[in-house]
Amino acid sequence: MEMKEGEGCCAMHRTAGPGFSSLPEGCIVDVLARTSPRDACRVSAVASAFLSAAESDALWESFLPSDYRQIIARSSEPFPWHHFSSKKELFFTLSDSHLLIDGGKKSFWIDKHSGKKCYMLASRELTIVWGDTPHYWEWTSLPESRFAEVASLQAVCWFEIRGKINTCLLSPTTNYAAYLVFQAEHSHGFEDIPIESSIRIIGEITTKIIYLASYKSESEEAEHDLEHEYLSIEEVRSWINDNLSQLYSSPGNDLLGFDDVKTWMNNNLMTLFVSQEHQEPSASMRSDLSYPKKREDNWFEIEVGEFFIEEGEDMELEMTLMEVKAGHWKNGLIVEGIEIRPKGDL
Repeated sequence: MEMKEGEGCCAMHRTAGPGFSSLPEGCIVDVLARTSPRDACRVSAVASAFLSAAESDALWESFLPSDYRQIIARSSEPFPWHHFSSKKELFFTLSDSHLLIDGGKKSFWIDKHSGKKCYMLASRELTIVWGDTPHYWEWTSLPESRFAEVASLQAVCWFEIRGKINTCLLSPTTNYAAYLVFQAEHSHGFEDIPIESSIRIIGEITTKIIYLASYKSESEEAEHDLEHEYLSIEEVRSWINDNLSQLYSSPGNDLLGFDDVKTWMNNNLMTLFVSQEHQEPSASMRSDLSYPKKREDNWFEIEVGEFFIEEGEDMELEMTLMEVKAGHWKNGLIVEGIEIRPKGDL
């Protein structure tokens, strides 16, 4: 028997049985809990049948860190539990704001998209070489900082900052990155100076080279090129002093007239311009190196390194920044802390 057009589709629809939305709410919650907070919000926006499950305390409890109550108990200020009408509201409060814990020396929040734990170690929680010597570092307060104090670099040659955190405080099976958060508007001595950063876990070290001086914008680079389009009188005079002796040291050149010198200059001065064009660009002009990025809170950050947290991992992780080779003074840097968050999330 020939099936009429459209009959097959209708028949299939009639025999398909109950849809996903007819499942008990608890089952829908279990399914949504295996996605992410972002996905749960998207599902509830496009399918009204899922709204109740997507708003439920059971679902948002699963997105909160399993130890969130213990973390909140470490808050520096009384936590207003009674202000939250749902676990979803609590989740977004912890993702939109930073909770000061451990005497105000750490900041905690959760990543809005994944629910993973994030921390910032305040500068007071870091080990800063010479940090307790006012001649080298001062402790001050800034209204734009989340912490009561920040470290202000006065003058050091030996620049070294270390931070430590136990991996059990972080979310398992997660790729993290650590970032130095700082201001460098009035800093000096960091221009084109490579800083060695490293991540150490149980003896394994990964290192990289970073720069704390800001990267030049395209307009600044164009201005830099314009400034160097012409050589200064001092540059030409220095080159002449360095090279003119070659002319007189040649055999038979004891007596030279003005025309002889002029001819020699015309033939050789081009080498000065060629050598200038082929100089290795300074670090401040390189786009392939790690430079700071400006954050939404108007601080700057630079990645110290990244690492992966295994399930059940419980060990000390150390993050280090060091510059001790240049041998000159550095000053003006303001350090807020070291931030640790899932890689790629801000």
